[in-house]
Amino acid sequence: MHVPLRLLLPLLISVHLNAADTSGGSVDLGATSPLRTGTVLREKREVRVQEGKGRMQKANSANDFFCRFVQSVNLVRRLLGTDTEEVQVREMVCELVNYNGTAPPPAEQAGPLAGKTLRLRKSDGRWKCTMVGGKPSAEQQKFLNDLAFTRLLLEIPEACLLNQTRKPGETWKVSINESGGKDYGAVVAKDIECTLVAMDERPDGALATVHIVGSFTMERPMNYLSRIEVAFDITLIRRLSDMLDVNTKISGSLKNVAQVNDADGKAAQLILELPYTLVRTQAIERK
Repeated sequence: MHVPLRLLLPLLISVHLNAADTSGGSVDLGATSPLRTGTVLREKREVRVQEGKGRMQKANSANDFFCRFVQSVNLVRRLLGTDTEEVQVREMVCELVNYNGTAPPPAEQAGPLAGKTLRLRKSDGRWKCTMVGGKPSAEQQKFLNDLAFTRLLLEIPEACLLNQTRKPGETWKVSINESGGKDYGAVVAKDIECTLVAMDERPDGALATVHIVGSFTMERPMNYLSRIEVAFDITLIRRLSDMLDVNTKISGSLKNVAQVNDADGKAAQLILELPYTLVRTQAIERK
């Protein structure tokens, strides 16, 4: 059973922010990034769940367990144009273990996408990740989905900070337009609040430290028969000269309630409660 961390966030759109004083001392946090086609980015990213809780609920019984998940990747990303990238997976280390009682010792191993070249493309507000030069196995496809959905979670700051000019210490709310009806896979976000914590001048330019908190729900992500609830607490450092988030840390909790089949093929309900952390660093590869 693969812990569905891929059930994360499609791009937040149609952002309306409250009015704010933009007099002296304000900085532009969300101008369009000047990164050009052909830019190469080096990225390190890790998703980690420690002591997640799970329950497999059947008609007359339930099985409780703990789970641990790690996915760490080193990527080289080449921007190919608007919302399209070529991604080389230089390293990938993973672990997924379900257990009862005392946690087993770490058993991380190379992931199935290590050494592969991928193509990442956004369509209709969602990223899709494919493998270049061959058809992925079922296991590889799960990890392709993980990478695509993690990428979408990392776009929360882009939506929250778009076209924002703020002062250090200023806090503001973000209101996301909710989709109507049964728009499966769409985000319903609430209680999002942003703060420009501080500004810092460095040799490579001005750096803004931003704090963002909030939550969202999603029905039937990736067409799974499930519902997820995600709380997030984000701290990022954004370089304003190119709007690159050089350091990002996201922590929070994910609850997933899904209709599945057990090992015997019988209908069951899987409930996961996963405390998670996601960290990422990015740097431009200089020529």
